[in-house]
Amino acid sequence: MRFYSPLLSAVGGRGTATASLASGAAEGPRSVSRAVEEAVTGLAGGAPQLVLVFLAGATEPREAARQASASAPGAAVAGMTGAAVIGADGPLADGCSALAFGAGYEVGVGLAEHASRDPRDAGARAAAAALKGLDTSRGHTLLLLFLDARAGDQAEAIAGAYEVAGPRIPLAGGAAAGGQAQLCGGVAHADATVAVALVSSDPIGLGVAHGCRPWGGASIVTHADGRTLLRLDGRAATAVYLEQIGWEEGEHDDFAAVAALNPLAEMELSGGTRMRHVLGSNPDGGLRCAASVPTNAVVEFTTQTPQTIVESAGQAVGDALGQLGGRAARGALVFDCAGRRQALSGEPDGLAREVGALVSALGPAAPPIAGLYTRGEVARVRGAKGDENHAVVVVTFA
Repeated sequence: MRFYSPLLSAVGGRGTATASLASGAAEGPRSVSRAVEEAVTGLAGGAPQLVLVFLAGATEPREAARQASASAPGAAVAGMTGAAVIGADGPLADGCSALAFGAGYEVGVGLAEHASRDPRDAGARAAAAALKGLDTSRGHTLLLLFLDARAGDQAEAIAGAYEVAGPRIPLAGGAAAGGQAQLCGGVAHADATVAVALVSSDPIGLGVAHGCRPWGGASIVTHADGRTLLRLDGRAATAVYLEQIGWEEGEHDDFAAVAALNPLAEMELSGGTRMRHVLGSNPDGGLRCAASVPTNAVVEFTTQTPQTIVESAGQAVGDALGQLGGRAARGALVFDCAGRRQALSGEPDGLAREVGALVSALGPAAPPIAGLYTRGEVARVRGAKGDENHAVVVVTFA
C-alpha cells in the first residue's frame, strides 16, 4: 500500500486570506487540459493549491491524469471518473469539469492502494495521510473521499476515514463510475481510496437529499449476505420487492429501469433513512444491492419520479447554503447518483433540468461549480455513517 505525500499549503496567514475558487468544463478531445486550464486561469490571483478533476467519456483515465497534472504544475491534483460530469452549463457525457482552489485553503491529499484488501484500513490510512500536518483548528475542515465501488463495502471505507477524522469533520464524495478510476498525483488508480482534506477560515456547507417517497409497507431483512438480500420477511427478497412496488415477476423486461425508480430505504434508529440502490436479481431470488443491508434491518420500499429528483437537487443546495451563515457560495461541488441519472435519462431534458435546478438554487449569479455522477455517494455530517445511494450531495464554499 502506497500513500501520496500530501501537499500542505498554509496560505495568507491563518484566517486572513480570502478563499479563491474557479471552475472549468470542456467537451471532447483534450477536455481535461482545457477544463483545468480554464479553472486555473480563472483564479483571482495566485497559484492553485488544489485542482479537483472529474471526467467521463472517451478520455482514457491515465491520459486524463497526465493532462490534469501538466495543466496545473505545482498544485495537488485529485479526482475520479463518473458516468457523466456536471458543470455550470449542464451535464456532459463526454468531457471534464474541474474546480481549482487558490488562496485561503490548506490542502492535503492521501492515497491508499489495494483498498479491497481492507476497505476500512484503506479509508483510515488515506484520511490520515490527507490530514497529516494540517491545522484543522484554524477554521472549517472538509474531508473528501473518492472510492472504488469494486473494492468492497463503501460503508467500511467511510468508517475508517471517520475513525481518523472524528465527528467534527464532515465527509463528502463518492465512488467512481464510468472508467472507475481515481486520479491522484498525475496517476490513474484502480482499487484505491483517495482522500482530500481542505481547511478554510470560511464556512463550508454540506447538503444531501433524495427524491424517494415511501411506497407500500416495510419489511424485515431476515437473511442477508453482504450486499445481497436473500430473504425479506422470510421469503425470497426479489418476490417481496416486486410485490411491494406493484410489479408482477416477469411483467417488466428491464429490471434495472424499474429498480432505478424504486430503491430501498434502510431505516435507522435516529428515525432517518438511507437509500439502497437495487442492482439486480439473482437466480435464487436474492436481491443484489449497491450497499450492504444487515440481517434484522427494517427496509421500506420507495418510489421516485423525475420531478421529485429535480426538486431534491434544490433541497440539497438549500441545506448546504444554510450552513454558510447567510453568506453566498463562492463555489460548489456536486456528487450525484448515477441511478438518478438513469431515472432522468428517459425524460426530455431531464438531466438538464436537474442541473439547472442545482445551479439556480445556488443564486442568481452561478458560482464556480464542478461535479459528476457516482456509483454511491458519501455524506456524513452527524453520526458515524455516511454511505448513501440515490442521493445528491452538494458541498458549498463561502
